[in-house]
Amino acid sequence: MGNNFCLGKRSYKKKNELEHQMFVQEIDYQLDKLKEIPYRQYKPPEYEKKTIIDLLQVIDIKSTRQSIIEPEQENEVVKNDEIKPDEFNQYQELGKEIITQIQQKIQEFPQDEKNWSLLLDDTKSPHFLKLYIRQVQLPDGNKINVTFSQFIVPCKSERFIQFMGDFKDQIKLDNRIDQFKCIKKHPEKQEQLIYLSYKSVSIVSARDFVYFKKTEQIDKDNDIWCDASRSIIDNSICPIQNKIVRGNIQLSGYVIQPLKNVMKQEYFSQRFATIVFKVESYSLVQLWSECDFKLSVPLYLAKGQVKQEMANYINLVYRSLL
Repeated sequence: MGNNFCLGKRSYKKKNELEHQMFVQEIDYQLDKLKEIPYRQYKPPEYEKKTIIDLLQVIDIKSTRQSIIEPEQENEVVKNDEIKPDEFNQYQELGKEIITQIQQKIQEFPQDEKNWSLLLDDTKSPHFLKLYIRQVQLPDGNKINVTFSQFIVPCKSERFIQFMGDFKDQIKLDNRIDQFKCIKKHPEKQEQLIYLSYKSVSIVSARDFVYFKKTEQIDKDNDIWCDASRSIIDNSICPIQNKIVRGNIQLSGYVIQPLKNVMKQEYFSQRFATIVFKVESYSLVQLWSECDFKLSVPLYLAKGQVKQEMANYINLVYRSLL
């Protein structure tokens, strides 16, 4: 009992340290944004000379449900989500670029594996999740945590793609999501403009993303598909709201294929030896995530959080696809 008490105290202390660190980072981010305002346009913020409680309220640390689109606007978005094909011409090169980049990142990973930290290698769970993380610095100096994961799902590629593209299903898997919807979609190709927002949690303000997503079958003979996303800068689509920090998806996506495609490789044949008799029932997913949440979290703090959240998410995904 004494050991349990000590463990509880350490866990509580660690949680407080994490929240304090995130609080400091959130304040730093908000102060940096103030520096971007030209001097002549600058107006003293309303919370100047007020108490620290007033300051935190202005930054919006409360756990509240944020809304980027008013109810009457939301109906308009749903009504006009399908547009003329030529209106997606501006994203044609972007689509080709991100599909190619996701494939390259995944193909080159084995040669670069030594530069990553292995967070999880779960061979006891039915999904066989293997998860890596590394920190990279962006051109603007901000550091972000990049993840690469590999797991299997009990379905064919098309089923997984359909599930991942179902906004209602995805909201059920993550209670932090506030809104997840298609803004516009190509009526002939699997291309979409998507809006995703997360609720504010504790001391961290709400975050949102506006991004272009493309899904493509890159190898018809072997039934290999690629799904890729990247943020777009177009405030006319979804204007940035005062209480929401606009994040940036540098590159995110996955490659999925029948598990049988890779079983001739020694690494995969050994890893999935226990399910070789039913390999036809599975697909292999390799997922890359490179997102800037505009909140710099040290790598040592991010590791535990990413490991837990990703493991929980993949568990839910796998069970949902059974």
